[in-house]
Amino acid sequence: MISRDRVQALPASLRGTQGVTLIELVVALSLLSLVLGSIYALVAVGGRSARTTNDFLQTQAHVRAALDNMVDEIRWAQAVSCASATAVTLSIPQDTPFSLTSPYRVTFAYDAGARTLTRREDAAGIGCPASAPGRPLAHFIGPDGLAFEYFDAGGASLGSTPTSLESIARVRMTVTAVRDRVSRTFAGDAALRAR
Repeated sequence: MISRDRVQALPASLRGTQGVTLIELVVALSLLSLVLGSIYALVAVGGRSARTTNDFLQTQAHVRAALDNMVDEIRWAQAVSCASATAVTLSIPQDTPFSLTSPYRVTFAYDAGARTLTRREDAAGIGCPASAPGRPLAHFIGPDGLAFEYFDAGGASLGSTPTSLESIARVRMTVTAVRDRVSRTFAGDAALRAR
């Protein structure tokens, strides 16, 4: 208990003030926890968003690099051995930046099971290679995957399944990357060597 002498010793602004009731304290703590909970939720959503963005940017960089490498290699091709909507096989001669000693065939395809863009290299030969799996170039390829379209020397479209492989002078690749429900489509064109 505070004596009367001590109450009179208090400044005038504090005389007659009462303490905080239990209800006021509970209301204040409830409001504080609501504000802190909202801040935590905002930080958590921001962290998830940053992770999703970072993951997709890495996927995008891998797909873009794979597509650029495909375009570079296709530019050195002399002929198309097989052409479909989701795969292409090309003949690459020797004395190129990709093969100094011997010619080879390369197949770029979409592996729907693994959701990857693949590359398979075979020794030079006639016809299409067997359907053995290739080396993955990029992951997280969407259900639309990889699509090829072929063009003749005049720029006319031959469609995605050309009847005359000798007419193919240019190849257009379209790749769709999907990660964490975010998707982006990339495209690249390459004209075959000496066509």
